[in-house]
Amino acid sequence: MNFQRNSDNRIAILGGSFNPIHYGHLAMAKAAYDSFHFANVLLMPNATTYYKENIPSIKDTDRLSMLDLVVKEYSYLSISDIEIKRGGITHTIDTVRELEKEMPDSKIYFIIGGDSLLHLPGWVEAKELFKKVVFLTCIREDVDQSESLALIDKYKKDYVGAEIELLPMAKYDISSSKIREMVRNGQSIKGLLPESVVDFIQANGLYLED
Repeated sequence: MNFQRNSDNRIAILGGSFNPIHYGHLAMAKAAYDSFHFANVLLMPNATTYYKENIPSIKDTDRLSMLDLVVKEYSYLSISDIEIKRGGITHTIDTVRELEKEMPDSKIYFIIGGDSLLHLPGWVEAKELFKKVVFLTCIREDVDQSESLALIDKYKKDYVGAEIELLPMAKYDISSSKIREMVRNGQSIKGLLPESVVDFIQANGLYLED
């Protein structure tokens, strides 16, 4: 599974653990796709993320299989497993540099959630990231956007050349951790993620144990 760029050399990336992928993730990808008219949005599952708490582990092949089921349903989505292949702790700057080596003429867009916007200065080599990447920050339409806009203005002042855009998206109160908890408790997760992924989780007995 190789990364892809759009016909105008833009690379649009939505990263995450996708453990499992759900409609909240897909809403983020759709918001970026609709607003920026990307031909392709790349789902990039990470290996280990240093700032995440320990979460129930499943095989990387299972996470990739769930993503593969999803991209078959959405023509504008594709998958890259470069971070999983690299292994170890995931730093976004390492991925950006790898992409730049492979496609030096590309412009890289990273799609992030509103909570990630708050933590951007703490990302490894944040100053360099702000120079190299356009951040597309998804925020629910029902949330007051003024605080996020103020934060974006601050970053643009603090980091020369920073490019950050706000992307309103539909409200999805879903999290992968909540889905895993529901599976452990024997609750139905239908309607929270694509039916094909629900079937895969059930067929393979995923998330039944901590």
